[in-house]
Amino acid sequence: MKLLLSSWMKELDAEAIDNIGIPSIVLMENASRGAANFFAAEFPREKNYKNIIVMAGKGNNGGDGMAVGRILHQQGYLVQFLLLFDPDQLNTDPKINFNIIKNLNLHYTVVQNETHLEEIFKGFNAYPKNETVIIDALFGTGLNSPVKEGIYAHAIRLMTESGFKVAAVDIPSGLSDAFLPGKGEGAPVVTADVTATFQCLKTAHLYPDGDGNKYCGKIEIIDIGVPWERVNRDKYYIDIITPDSFNKLLEKPRVDAHKGDFGHALTVAGSVDKPGAGILSSFAVLRAGAGLCTAAVSYENRTAVVTAHPEIMTLVYKAKEDLLPALKLFDAVMAGPGMGINRETFEIVSQLLQQAGVPLVLDADALNALQGELKLLENPPHQRRHPVIITPHPGEFARLTGLSSAEIRQDRIRLSREFALRYNVFVVLKGHHTIIATPGQQGGHGGRGGRVFVNPTGNPGMATAGSGDVLSGIITGLICRYIKKYDLETILQAAVFIHGFAGDLAVRKTGEISLTAGDISDHIPAAFLALETNDYKLPFNIS
Repeated sequence: MKLLLSSWMKELDAEAIDNIGIPSIVLMENASRGAANFFAAEFPREKNYKNIIVMAGKGNNGGDGMAVGRILHQQGYLVQFLLLFDPDQLNTDPKINFNIIKNLNLHYTVVQNETHLEEIFKGFNAYPKNETVIIDALFGTGLNSPVKEGIYAHAIRLMTESGFKVAAVDIPSGLSDAFLPGKGEGAPVVTADVTATFQCLKTAHLYPDGDGNKYCGKIEIIDIGVPWERVNRDKYYIDIITPDSFNKLLEKPRVDAHKGDFGHALTVAGSVDKPGAGILSSFAVLRAGAGLCTAAVSYENRTAVVTAHPEIMTLVYKAKEDLLPALKLFDAVMAGPGMGINRETFEIVSQLLQQAGVPLVLDADALNALQGELKLLENPPHQRRHPVIITPHPGEFARLTGLSSAEIRQDRIRLSREFALRYNVFVVLKGHHTIIATPGQQGGHGGRGGRVFVNPTGNPGMATAGSGDVLSGIITGLICRYIKKYDLETILQAAVFIHGFAGDLAVRKTGEISLTAGDISDHIPAAFLALETNDYKLPFNIS
């Protein structure tokens, strides 16, 4: 499922109109009819919703809104239009829809100024809150700067403060991927209950840092008729992960399979002070389907792992020299959680980068050890014989890049992709809607390079100690099980989706406040079972 930048959607619209020959008014009608049907299903007349107020701007989004209102009128709603423009200044398609509502003698008001708008909204106070819906059709996805003042800013505030249900056409007004919403800008954004977006999700529906979700409410994706073969091209390099992206991994194993068929992982994690991180990540390796997991532990920690989970084997080491000869025994190596920030961690990570020989997953303290030492990733990446996967949270990625956490959160897609391409590593940037960015050269492990995948699963309760350790374990376990048959691009999509999905299943029992990393790990089996039986629901509907 594609996730588009607004500029990409504009390009696709133009291609459909100019090159393929689909009239723009046909695309507008398709979009409007789909949005109207979605809004009617969400706010049915059978539940006493009857009043529709359409707030329309002068662009194509306003044209969509006028068409939506006209279709809802035909379905029996009482519709009135507030037009924040001079009808004589409309472009062709919005003008067509304005003329239709005019010829149908539908009730519309051309709003003169902010005072006039306030007076109109005061009149709406007589409308029952549970019977009225405002349709936001002021701006589409082409908004390039915050709406800080003027009649449009006032309209945005009045809609959000009205107490009525709000349905956004394409995207809530004030939201854009060209700037940050509500972060010191002083510019309002419509808070919608539902959003009908067209053809594909846009990055502004999700980012930056998940803000889009807060404003969009429930999202329905409306197919407006742009040919999918034009949408599904590699030049549009961002995708939303769905189970269809990795369902081939869920095939049943052969009846004569044995543990050796599913790989052997080495986890270099935990320390005397932080043994739990290594235990969490190592057990998640097995939960994810690896046949065997060996945890490299210090002498002092040698009993902690097996006491917690006797399924995990141990390799006691005193220095990096004890680890390196054993590397050839494993199908994947994971390092970092709970190792501590010290010289020994740096030396182990440095040697693993040079000698692992198998997929190497670096998390937590392994990434902190690379702060200021990114030359280790450049040594030289085009000659690296094994893929490297880094799994930072925004703070760790900030330390790696020298940027602030706020800067990372504001531009996660671009920054993770640039890092992956520059250092030839897979970047799994954790957080709300975890991102996977793939390198340009994938070392014979498949994939198209330079792609970005966005995860739809997960919840705020997963912002808890050890959650990331479980993810690094799931990644390592799935690599062990599947790397001989499938590419890393697919395996990583499965890992982040299952991690978030397990958290979503767990939170139904624990609630968000009490969710722990152990709860996530305990629900990995349920996540696999639900995926095998197609018992899941994506947070975005497609119609």
